[in-house]
Amino acid sequence: MARRIAYSGAPAITLAELALQCRAEAADLAPEKALIEGVIIPGVTAQAEERTGAAVRAAEYVEDWPAHYSSGRPLDVGQATEIVSVARLHNGGVDVLTVATDLRQGSRESFLHFPDGRPSGELRITYKAGVDFAAYPGVRMWLLMNAATAYEFRERFVAGTILAELPSTFTDSMLAEITVPPRF
Repeated sequence: MARRIAYSGAPAITLAELALQCRAEAADLAPEKALIEGVIIPGVTAQAEERTGAAVRAAEYVEDWPAHYSSGRPLDVGQATEIVSVARLHNGGVDVLTVATDLRQGSRESFLHFPDGRPSGELRITYKAGVDFAAYPGVRMWLLMNAATAYEFRERFVAGTILAELPSTFTDSMLAEITVPPRF
């Protein structure tokens, strides 16, 4: 299971984009800036990442591969864009390896190949991932729609009252192109 080390890119959507989606001026949303930038935008981004299994906002991830994982296996987080490092784990230590890697990106998953053969032992793979919004504009639209809804009904969300969603078949179809398929 991969874990995010840190976000490396800007938030997936901005206050100005959300204002446009809400049919408001950015200045009108300024009093709510802390709520929007600190809660709503990160919240809908996390929701999209959880629903898809893909990195929406650019970030760096690390995952450990047991010795039996072979070359060509998909990385746990979808939308991987770059391998940062490959290291071998042993007796509590970590040795960074200099090995050739080939990251093959599909629309949903990214597969890590070792052209010269997979190094032996347990590996720690560090990589960068994040959605290319030019290639998947529906993801940005999903974020904006959900952030606008969260903003419009912010009192209800904060108070914890139930809010009826748009049918998931409509909104989740915007995330379908980057959703990582289930693994068994």
